[in-house]
Amino acid sequence: MRDGTNAVLFAEKAVAATARTNASSVDTLAAAFAEIGPFGMAVSVQQEAIALLTDEEAKKDYASRLQLYQSNLPYRDHAQLAEWTNDLLAGGKFVEAEPLARDCLSLRERLIPDDWRTFNAQSRLGGSLLGQKKYADAEPLLLSGYEGMKQREDKIPPAGRPRLKETIQRLVQLYDATGRSDQVAEWKQKLTEFEKAESEKKPAAPPR
Repeated sequence: MRDGTNAVLFAEKAVAATARTNASSVDTLAAAFAEIGPFGMAVSVQQEAIALLTDEEAKKDYASRLQLYQSNLPYRDHAQLAEWTNDLLAGGKFVEAEPLARDCLSLRERLIPDDWRTFNAQSRLGGSLLGQKKYADAEPLLLSGYEGMKQREDKIPPAGRPRLKETIQRLVQLYDATGRSDQVAEWKQKLTEFEKAESEKKPAAPPR
């Protein structure tokens, strides 16, 4: 929300139009208040939004934002931050990617600390530092990111599997750039094993 004051005005109109009975509208109003700073109001309104819900999963989602507001932090969509970071990394804009990667990691550590995506965020931050040749800073993030994703590999959906491969590739690049041939060989072997395992998961072609 670039213009927080206008966002509050629009959200208040939406809430009034639904007589404060629509949880999504009330949730949006809470986010708007948090954007311009009155976190006490954001907390109160978010609690109101949660009270309107009956679905437990939705309550957890809304409660994660309540936790942010109680910590005097505005809502940021970590999935959107991850997407922007990925686009910048793909474009070689490593300096620009770093602050977004840090924000994404910070949010995920707070909201979903045991999720594989949090460790992918570590890898992306490591990737932004790797691209800036900050090798000493990149290495622990990449290693931790890999280990965290590897430990949760069974929870990574098919669409997320390439993220694990990217992390291995970053480690190969890191050790190649720093002249550590033993580690290069080790991680190239891991990459080969990963690619082999992935190819074996693909369904066989139908008989002709």
